[in-house]
This record gives sequence, C-alpha cells and structure tokens, in this order.
Amino acid sequence: MFVNGIVVQKYTDISYKGIDGSGFSENTAQNWFLNDYEDVSDYFESYYDENIGKTYWNLGNHIWTAACNDMSYIYKYIREAERRNIKYRLLLCETDIPDPKFDCPDFEKIFLGYDYAYALGDNYSAVYNEIPYVFPQFQLNKYGLFQTREEIEKYIAAREQFKLTHPPLTLEEGDFVVFRLHEIFL
Repeated sequence: MFVNGIVVQKYTDISYKGIDGSGFSENTAQNWFLNDYEDVSDYFESYYDENIGKTYWNLGNHIWTAACNDMSYIYKYIREAERRNIKYRLLLCETDIPDPKFDCPDFEKIFLGYDYAYALGDNYSAVYNEIPYVFPQFQLNKYGLFQTREEIEKYIAAREQFKLTHPPLTLEEGDFVVFRLHEIFL
C-alpha cells in the first residue's frame, strides 16, 4: 500500500474511527471541517480544492486520494482548529492508489484498521454504513473497522455477491478503495 497523507477530521465520540467524514449528523465525523467557516474558508477551501480534493476536476484517468501530503498545511489547519477550540483527530491514510505520495515522518500512531470508502470527497464508507445493517455476520474491531486486509477482502467479495443477487442500487455504488488507517499524534 502507498502512504497517501493525512485527513483532518472533527472529533466525535463514537466508536467508529474510520475515514467516513460526511458530518451529516452528530453521529458522523466531518473531514476538512474548516472549509465551512466563512472567515477562513477562502484559504482552507481553495487549498483543499487545488491540492487535496483534485478529483473534483477532470484529471483524465488519474486516480487520487483526498489526503494531504503537505505538513505545513496540516500544521496551519490544526493551529486554526485549536484557536477555535475544535477537537480534531488526524488519520494517516494508506491505499493502493499511488497519489498523492507522502514521505511520512515518524509519528506516534495507533493502528485503527481497514475501511472501504470513496477515495475522495467525504470518504463515504461502505463499512460504516453497511456492516450493521446488511452484513452483520462480519466482526469489526473496537474502532469499527476490519482488523486485517484478509477480513476486508472477504467482506468485499460478499458485497460483490450481494450486488449480483439484489436489485440495482441496493448498496451504494462508487469507486471504493481499501484504506489502512492509523490515528497519528503530533
């Protein structure tokens, strides 16, 4: 897997600690949350659009993971979050997608597990949204994620089989990728 970079996520006190960051309810985290603050969104959102969320533009066949590989931006982001007393967490993302590339410093980190989510945007997670309701036979770790790559591959195979035997769009469709996630501490 390739180390792609960091995703800054607004802290929530829920057991799921994966990449899903839509922030649509208090039960989900929000990725890149400062983009919603009008007094700073010009800077943070424009940087996000140009350097992190590049997938919104036509990149041809280029595949990209919406993670930041620029530590100076990450430090600015967390300083602003701390100035506003916003609790956050930092996710180190690894995928099979080669870009962006991140020369990862030696962070203190905790392995969280494997997720299956969109590589861009709010990183909608099939694991978070489907396991409790559609695939309860799969056991997740204490972070609400798969503990091993082998376990998540079994889930992906079961998901593909389910799609063959159920009406279209019963499950979310999209360009899902496997994420190996760590929470890091600076």
